[in-house]
Amino acid sequence: MKFKLIALAILLPIFASAQKTEGEITYTETVKLHLDFGDGPEAEQMKKMVPPTQSFPKTLFFNANASLYQDKAGTEEEGNTEINGGSDGAQFTMKIQRPDNKLYRDIAEGTTLESREFFGRFFLITDKAKSPAWKITGEQKKMIGFVCQKATAQLDSTTTAVAWFTPQIPVSIGPGVNAGLPGLILEMNLNGDQRTIVATQIEFKELPKDALVKPSKGKEMTSEEFKKIEAEKMKEMGMEMGSGGAPGTMKMIIRN
Repeated sequence: MKFKLIALAILLPIFASAQKTEGEITYTETVKLHLDFGDGPEAEQMKKMVPPTQSFPKTLFFNANASLYQDKAGTEEEGNTEINGGSDGAQFTMKIQRPDNKLYRDIAEGTTLESREFFGRFFLITDKAKSPAWKITGEQKKMIGFVCQKATAQLDSTTTAVAWFTPQIPVSIGPGVNAGLPGLILEMNLNGDQRTIVATQIEFKELPKDALVKPSKGKEMTSEEFKKIEAEKMKEMGMEMGSGGAPGTMKMIIRN
């Protein structure tokens, strides 16, 4: 009997870990806004009206084979801002909108499929799943009941990343394109706090069949083809990419 109890005690943590490979995670994504209104009294007025950050809820559905990162259902308008103002008889309306993006990761195939909104158009982008050259540090902290470890990476020439992941959830994924660590990412910080993604709730459960459906909205193309379109449009608009690339970029519309 003693042997059986010991064996059960050993197997229980393994069984418990196995149950943490499917479910739904809610994240809060926050983006700092850097808007140049120029100089003058009107510019100062606009600066005071625009919030310094935009925050909105996101959902990550996941299992051992795939994940889908998207807006949390019913919150599509959260994080959008509309500002009305004017002076000297001139009126303006400014809208800051977050793009409607979805990213599907096929863990088994090592690929991603992303539906991305860019200047009012949708693109369906296929790519190989990428994992940065993470450096795992010795730092730890606890997040929503899970012990997390810190990892850092240089994503590209201008973007640094800090991730907090938990080996207690043994799935090598995270919000959006972020993945490649021995555990699920619960927090991401890009270029300091220019863009942050923090998990606020986890629910382990068997997902319905329609939860992990590949996105299908947009013109099909490869990642390289989209990058070319993106670069040309940004150059035309005289704009720069935000931290972490287009998925975190806000769209600003100003109407006179």
